[in-house]
Amino acid sequence: MSNTSTPRILWQNADPSQTNMDKFRRQVNEKRGLALRNFADLHAWSTDPRTASDFWIDLFQYEQIKPGVQPTKAIRRANTSMYPPAEFFPDVLMNFAEHLLNTRSLNEVALYTVSEGCEVIRPVTRPELREMVRATASAMTQAGVTVGDRVAAVISNCVEAVVACLATLSLGAIWSTSSPDMGVEGIMQRLNQIEPKLVLFENSVRYNGKLRPLVQKYEECIARLRKTRNFELGIIIAREVPYITEGKRNVGTWDDFVKGAPDKELTFVQLPFKQPGFIVYSSGTASAPKCIVHSACAMLLQIKKDYMLHLDVRPGDTIYQYTTTGWIMWAMVLCGLSYGGSVVLYDGSPLYPDPLVTLRMIEKLKVTLFGTSARFLTDLHDRNLSPRQIIDLSSLRTVSSTGSVLPAKVCEWFYDVGFPENIHLVSGSGGTDMACSLVLGDPTGPFYSGEIQVPALGMAVDILDSTKDYPVSIKGTGEPGELVCREPFPSQPILFWGEKGMNKYRSAYFERFGDKIWTQGDFVSSSPVTGGFTMLGRSDGVLNPSGVRFGSAEIYNVVSQFPEFEDAICVGQRRPQDSDERVILFIKTKDNRDLSRSTIKAVRSAVAAALSPRHVPSFVFQTPEIPYTINGKKIELAVKQIVSGQKVTPSGAVENPESLIFYERFAKDEYLMEDGKVMLSKI
Repeated sequence: MSNTSTPRILWQNADPSQTNMDKFRRQVNEKRGLALRNFADLHAWSTDPRTASDFWIDLFQYEQIKPGVQPTKAIRRANTSMYPPAEFFPDVLMNFAEHLLNTRSLNEVALYTVSEGCEVIRPVTRPELREMVRATASAMTQAGVTVGDRVAAVISNCVEAVVACLATLSLGAIWSTSSPDMGVEGIMQRLNQIEPKLVLFENSVRYNGKLRPLVQKYEECIARLRKTRNFELGIIIAREVPYITEGKRNVGTWDDFVKGAPDKELTFVQLPFKQPGFIVYSSGTASAPKCIVHSACAMLLQIKKDYMLHLDVRPGDTIYQYTTTGWIMWAMVLCGLSYGGSVVLYDGSPLYPDPLVTLRMIEKLKVTLFGTSARFLTDLHDRNLSPRQIIDLSSLRTVSSTGSVLPAKVCEWFYDVGFPENIHLVSGSGGTDMACSLVLGDPTGPFYSGEIQVPALGMAVDILDSTKDYPVSIKGTGEPGELVCREPFPSQPILFWGEKGMNKYRSAYFERFGDKIWTQGDFVSSSPVTGGFTMLGRSDGVLNPSGVRFGSAEIYNVVSQFPEFEDAICVGQRRPQDSDERVILFIKTKDNRDLSRSTIKAVRSAVAAALSPRHVPSFVFQTPEIPYTINGKKIELAVKQIVSGQKVTPSGAVENPESLIFYERFAKDEYLMEDGKVMLSKI
């Protein structure tokens, strides 16, 4: 269903010439003798196969990835395919950790470590950080860590995570993190695949004001790790309560590990640009997660591009991105050390002791970029809060939102009520798979309500007709389709770790349209009026009743207008005995108040009026809880599989796995009625 209406303009930069994006465009024009007039021209030049190599070389130098070095070749490729992935900057040798630790900064403080509720804010200077990395790298060397070894951590967003990561990468080893709120099975699904030599754990964390002991969980993990091939040592970071290692095999404390190392100078192994540096994980909500291997240097190049150009981060800025270590956004926090400013590490719930606690921290630390989630901003909106009335947010230049679709109503609340009107609100989409954004913000152009502004520089974004098995572009028509990328980019995964990894790699991104087109798995449309992008949901969750294809986000936009609703999940159901797919909408009400028949009727009428009668769900049910991943993403696919009669065993990536049990009943006829009415007594 195409949309040709013009949404409301919410923001326009008063002086685009001061942005990094415009300065980069002018620099390219001067260097190359070009006449690129605006972002659209710059993007076209960055993705044209004839000039893309020039773009990547100019970007490399602009970001000073290796100061003084001008690469002679940006891309080495055997053919015109994206699979196998092309090699970028084949003549460059460098080290990711060296770049971060040697970046010149206007700020003496490299990191602010902030405890939950902002009770303790500790500055870490650049010399202090470098010394901690030096001591940790020396300890790792003594433990036998070398190029290609894996070092893992199940850890919160703390200074030790940053230190251990930089120490690992300084040695040419590979770093991997998981969030400590995962269970044993979820942790081991990851660690068993990558077989690390060292693993860091914390013996406790604080969340929602409560101390959560983790010793029993991690001792079970270490017992299992002893059975793997490469494991040498589990390192316990003791917080608030001591940890006794006496009599325990393959276990030591962080303090003993670091203090027992020789006084060795910090050095940086020079490695190819493509050298593996990070292993990150797909959500894996119903199966073992994919182990995605990224080049640390390619990730750095892409993340710096997204932040410096699209989010307009400048030298001296203070950056706060809320994230766990189990999300790709943590790598973006880490790369913040390379922008010439300070990085905030916040550990704990952003809503404790109240939902404005981190915004008061932003005021105190003069944060310029605040990275958050659509879920957090929506929560502030739903609470009818107006932060700008009570908190000084004048330091903010940019607020970025990731993780899920940012509704138009929240965008409008942001400017009408929530935050200062001069702030650039940026929504983006990309992901763990590519360690960068496909579509993102443009600080030189207008921001329209509910849209993502532009394709990211260097990313040859297109939208293909999802009803065809061969590539037919429908970009700019307003019709929904598959989000793809048509040209190589540096942060394509190097490989998937493990047996048959490359087969899984090809199947994940290139099975649909062939080896020349990366298929992201998102269902989107782009406006013929504004050129902006609207995210409609994951492709595997596309709703297709009677051949009418639409995304769940279209339903959520309508449902969000009902103030008595807290959340919703919309999925397709097609069981073996069904001749067609039908749509089921599950609604979680505030305080779990009963969902009345009159309200259900109002929902169905609202969907018909806003979209069309063909979009109206066949069934509307009340649900006590909606499943999410630990990274805050709604799990539509698992619910779709369950109501379609499939057996789903949730993995450790599911935040609330017990919630899935509720949906099993809806695979049975006795819980459904042919006329679409709801049997409230059954719920």
